[in-house]
Amino acid sequence: MATDAERIADVLRFSPIACVVVEDGVIKGANAEAIEVSRVPRGRLVGSPLSELVVEESTGEVERLLAGSGESLLNGRVRLAAGLVPIELTTRRISARLQIVSLRHMQVEHEMSALAGGELTHDSITGLPDRYHVLEKLHDRLTVAPTNPLALIAIWIDDLDSLRAERGDRVAQKITRQVGERVQARLRGPDLLGRLDDAAFLALLTTDSDLEQLKEIADRLRAEVSFPVEVDGVLVSFTSSVMVASIGPKRPSLERVLSRLESVGRKAAASGGNRTELFTM
Repeated sequence: MATDAERIADVLRFSPIACVVVEDGVIKGANAEAIEVSRVPRGRLVGSPLSELVVEESTGEVERLLAGSGESLLNGRVRLAAGLVPIELTTRRISARLQIVSLRHMQVEHEMSALAGGELTHDSITGLPDRYHVLEKLHDRLTVAPTNPLALIAIWIDDLDSLRAERGDRVAQKITRQVGERVQARLRGPDLLGRLDDAAFLALLTTDSDLEQLKEIADRLRAEVSFPVEVDGVLVSFTSSVMVASIGPKRPSLERVLSRLESVGRKAAASGGNRTELFTM
C-alpha cells in the first residue's frame, strides 16, 4: 500500500493542473504549475499553512474549507506573492488526513477579458469593475510613490438582503444597478468606481479636498444615491451609508484599508444605516 509521501508525489506528478497537497491545514507538497500560478517559491509554499497562501473572504472560511468533505470552492488572493492576484481554489479530500487543493490563476483570464470587453473583470449586474479589479487598482495606488492625492468613498446599500427577501432579486438588482449609475455619474475621469461586494461600492478619487469638503461630497452623494428607484411603476425606497477616507502621504496597507472598510460596514449595518463616516488614514 502506497505511503502518504508516495501518494503525494504521484498526485503532484500526474495532476494536469496547478495543485498543492494539504494535511491539517499545512501545505505538504506543490507541483511546478502551483508555483507558477501562485508566484511563491516551492520552499515558501511547502510547510506553510494554507491560510498564509489565501486571505479568506470571510472569517474562518479557510478552516471551514479544510474541515469539510467533498469539493469546496473558495475565491481568495495570494498574500505571499507580490501584488494582489485573484486565484480560484478547489479542494478535494483524498484521504482521512490529506486534501488536494487545485489553484487556478485568474489574472490571465482577467487581462484577456479586459481586451474582450471586460466580462471577467467587471460585475455582470452593474458593468463596473469587480472586487478583484478595483482592489488591484487600489493596491497599485497605495504602493506607488504618492505623487497624487488620494481619497476613498465607500457606499453601502442598507439592508439589501431584506429588500431582496421582500421584493425579489429583480428589484434588488435594479437598485444595485441604479446606485452604481448614480455614483458613476458624479465621478470625474481619473476616478474609478467598482463593486466591492453584493451591497457595497468603492470609489478611488484623485482629490486634495479636505475632510470638510469630502463630508459635503459624501452627504450630497448619499442623498442622491438613496433616491427611490421605480420598478414596474412602483417607487421602492431604501437608504445608504457612506464612508469617506482621506489618504495621507504615508500610505496605509491594503489590509488596513480593507479592515477599516469592513469595520465601518458592520457599524453602519448594526446602527440601522443611513449614516456618513469620515476618516483620515
